[in-house]
Amino acid sequence: MNQSEQKDQLIKKIREIDHPEASLLFFRLLKDVLDVTNLADSDPRLAIVVLKNAVGISVNINVYLALRLTKTRNEGVCLWFAFPKDYFQDGKHPLTKSKDSQSRLNGPQADYVWLPLPFEQADLDRYDPDAKQQWENCLLEFVEKARRSPHIKKHNSAAYKAAIDEAYRGEIIALAAPGWHENQVNEGTKPYATLDTNGGQHQDSVPPKRPDIPLNYLLYGPPGTGKTYYVQQLRREFPDAHFVTFHPSYSYEEFMEGIRPDLVGGQLSYRVKKGIFQEACEEALRKAGYASFGSCLDEGPARRAERFAAAPGHLLVIDEINRANLSAVLGEIITLLEPDKRLGAGNELWLTLPYSRNRFGVPANLYVVGTLNTADRSIALLDTALRRRFAFREMPPDPELLADIAIEGIDLRALLRTMNKRIEALYDRDHTLGHAYFLGLKTYEDLCEAFRGKIIPLLREYFYDDWEKIRLVLGDNERQGKDYDEQLVRRMVLNERELFGEEVLIQPDAYTYEINPALAGGAFDQLPKEAFIRIYRK
Repeated sequence: MNQSEQKDQLIKKIREIDHPEASLLFFRLLKDVLDVTNLADSDPRLAIVVLKNAVGISVNINVYLALRLTKTRNEGVCLWFAFPKDYFQDGKHPLTKSKDSQSRLNGPQADYVWLPLPFEQADLDRYDPDAKQQWENCLLEFVEKARRSPHIKKHNSAAYKAAIDEAYRGEIIALAAPGWHENQVNEGTKPYATLDTNGGQHQDSVPPKRPDIPLNYLLYGPPGTGKTYYVQQLRREFPDAHFVTFHPSYSYEEFMEGIRPDLVGGQLSYRVKKGIFQEACEEALRKAGYASFGSCLDEGPARRAERFAAAPGHLLVIDEINRANLSAVLGEIITLLEPDKRLGAGNELWLTLPYSRNRFGVPANLYVVGTLNTADRSIALLDTALRRRFAFREMPPDPELLADIAIEGIDLRALLRTMNKRIEALYDRDHTLGHAYFLGLKTYEDLCEAFRGKIIPLLREYFYDDWEKIRLVLGDNERQGKDYDEQLVRRMVLNERELFGEEVLIQPDAYTYEINPALAGGAFDQLPKEAFIRIYRK
């Protein structure tokens, strides 16, 4: 059978299955099979078979079934996966709830079990990543079991090409289901506001749920000012949000996609793995009713814009965004992030990814929220391109949140306000203290512990152990008038003759410093309340 005949055979079978979205998911999973196993189209261990006597397509590696798409009268459209049998030993896994699954698990003893999953549950990336990993482990084992598939003569190269070439896949689906993009959206991925045939919204449609923030939003401020709390509130509204924390060694390959080593059963392989940003974008696509970037980009711009406008939002949170090398991590994504360059926008752009060679764009319903700690890095040092694409919201310390909190006569609002004014005068506003350091305090012991374990160490970091500046912030300088036992940081004259036996230091006045022993030693009941009150009151 030549390639043209194989193509016709494949189109005819997809027509019989009559479920374009299931077919697209099958090809995406087939691409995963090929990425995991590194099997070429001509490899004798691989056979993609368009079934003659059944409505389905099978992927065989050696003598093993790796993946299958079927449609039957009883089960409807299903995708079959192979799993290690011991993965379901307790019998409580969600995939084994059906009677059919239980009968398969209790059948003849074997190393593997093959389970059919309904289309709605078959996207393992979305519904069960752990099961996806187990399936991929089986694929690697299948490759090593033998050297040739008994079905090699039935191999359909058109199906292989449809898995690795998005444009060709789009052509196959378009020929098998003409007009599908225009009118059909699967119920499982339907956006909240569906479109009628004239392009308008149905009268009974529900407005899409979206956060009331810009598409690209960056919260910045000193530590303890509520940035993470704000993000947590957003995540409660959007519990399926993706979350990542940047760090200095974070890379493009982790964020977008990269070739990563995978060791299973002693076999080392390399495959392209999606990063969290690509996963978040795919989830945003699904909320707009698309199964893949290919199906999205094959649709007309006007229809694409309508779908994204009617889709609910999806949230990606990047904590500590400034700790990574942003230019290296974001790469070409920085251009696609711009609101008018997103898929569904007026000047939409997309590109071909460097490793997978798939087409990619940033959906118009993806909201990217970052948090930036100004004590680590000022926003003035951020890449200009990034600053232009993000809306910024400063989150400064808010002493008013402490207005109703007083601990044994100590006014926490006045305490924080005074200390921050001094820090801003001695350093800058990016290194002030956040109100969160004081919000959870209930007792005098809590306050002392906060100063001992958090605030004084932070001030030491800010001022590089310049104790005189720390004393100024804490009101321990002479002009403030604290008694010696009230000072949180004490200055003591260094007696050179007693220490060295002679005068050896050049400085006319040599000092050493210590944290009040009552505070440092945890004897908080011996530390006068005036040690804190006289920070803000003479």
